[in-house]
Formats: sequence, C-alpha cells, structure tokens
Amino acid sequence: MSTAIQWFSACAQEQRDRVTLTPLAPFSGEQILGNASSLCARGSELFISQHNGMLSMVLVDEKTHTFSPIIELDAEKPYQQLSPFMLGNQLHLLAYNDSDGIFDFFRVMPDHFAHQCRFQKTYGDITAGFSTVHAFAYRDSCQFMAYNKSTGTSRLYQLTVPPNTPLGVDMTWQKEWAKGWENFSFFTLGGENFFFKMNPRYNAVNIDHYMDDPSQGSHPVGTKLPLSMDTTQTATVALQEGPGFIAYETGNGQLTVNRFHSDCQGWTCQAKQAVNAGSSRLLVINTSQGPLIALI
Repeated sequence: MSTAIQWFSACAQEQRDRVTLTPLAPFSGEQILGNASSLCARGSELFISQHNGMLSMVLVDEKTHTFSPIIELDAEKPYQQLSPFMLGNQLHLLAYNDSDGIFDFFRVMPDHFAHQCRFQKTYGDITAGFSTVHAFAYRDSCQFMAYNKSTGTSRLYQLTVPPNTPLGVDMTWQKEWAKGWENFSFFTLGGENFFFKMNPRYNAVNIDHYMDDPSQGSHPVGTKLPLSMDTTQTATVALQEGPGFIAYETGNGQLTVNRFHSDCQGWTCQAKQAVNAGSSRLLVINTSQGPLIALI
C-alpha cells in the first residue's frame, strides 16, 4: 500500500497519441495535500480546504518543485468539494460542505477570498449530501451541477447577478438519476460541455452532454463505454491532442492516460503504467509545461 505521494509528469511524444509517464521527486511542502478535506487545480493554481476549516490557494511551480502560499482564509468549516470558475472575467471559487448542504461562493482576489453569497436549503429540495459538485461556463451564463450518489438526486443551478447582491442562485433543471454514479470528469469540446461518469453498481460508463437549453439538463451521447470497474479515481487532463482523463486503480496501481474521441464514443489510451497501489486521491495539475499527476 502506498503512503508517500507519487508524482508523475505526462509528456507528449512525437508519435500521435503517445505519452510518457515519468516519476518525479517530491515537492517541497506537499504535506498540505495529504491533510486536505478537498482540493482542486486550475492551471498551476491549487485550491485546498483543510479539515480544520482553513481554505487556501497555493501556486505550484513545476520547475522548482515547490508550493507557494498565496491566499489563506479561516472558513470555520471544511469543504468536501471545490470548483473554480470564471464569472464576469473574474476568477471565483465554489466551496461545498456536504453535511450542512452549504454552497459558499468566493471571488478570488489577488490577496484574499471575497465571500459573495451562501446558498443552502434545509427543507424541501434540500442541498445536503451531494457527492459531486462542479461549476462551469454555459453559453453566456455560469451554471453549477450537483449530484447525490446515495439518492440519485441530480440538480442544475444557474448563478445570477442581481442588482442589490453580489450573486444569486436559481435552479434550472432537476432529475432523479440512478444511484451510484461517481468519478465524474468534466471537459469541453467545440465549446460544448460534456462529462464522463461511471457506475460500478450497474457496470456502466457514460459520456453525457449538456443541452443548449439549460432547462433540458443533460443527456448521454456515449454509453456502454469500456473501462475497468476496478477504477477508483479519475480526473480530467489537458492533452496535446485534446481533453482526456487520467484513471487510477487503487487495488492494483494501474495508471492510464486517455484521450476522449471527438464523437464522445470512447477514448484512446495514450499511456499505461503500473505504479504503487493504495493511493486514495488523484490530482491533475495542468501546468504550462504539461500535466502533473499526483497520487495521494
């Protein structure tokens, strides 16, 4: 079983659809990753929520193998989901606490997080328990999705900019999906929004597309896709030929790099490598020098 963080670079080769995975030395200050309740990356900017309620942004330097703290905030509670997004040409962060059903929205300023609004429903269509949360640009608006793998509840919300408050939230679509979907990987092709998801309970792997009209939600465009149900972690990656995903199997240490096909009917495996088993979290950092992969 793996205890140390494993780092790899994914370097494109001259031959199409070929990537080399190269082990890297540890990063200075990487211990912060192992203590996180949630983390996500936007380019070289890494957002981290700690179990003690500290929320921070650090800059990853792939050349010096260091983390440089940029912003820190005592949010007073840990978040289980983080998702950065752009709104009004400004970087924002969605931070979600699943036990209380709290969606906190922050504008990311040069030296601090500016809280914009909090969205929470404790009765009726409650907001607690979501296992996947993701914010994204949708045509000329900004949306965020939320899914609960235990109940199948799936929701799509739109962020609004009211005249008297920084941000508002309206629900645009709701549906009850099958229970058990996990390992979502969100990506764009031709300006359209797609996501990959798998369901070990039903031995199912799909790629879905968000409709032009947000009120119509999403629908599957690729179904019965081939992926080992032993896959425990996935993450979107920016490859030379287009978007793809990294897949990792905790039980046997199988690590693969895969490029999505443009018709969303599958993918091409660009690299496969056996690494240390036992890691419970996968992080992909899409730096200017290429993707970095951390198994935590």
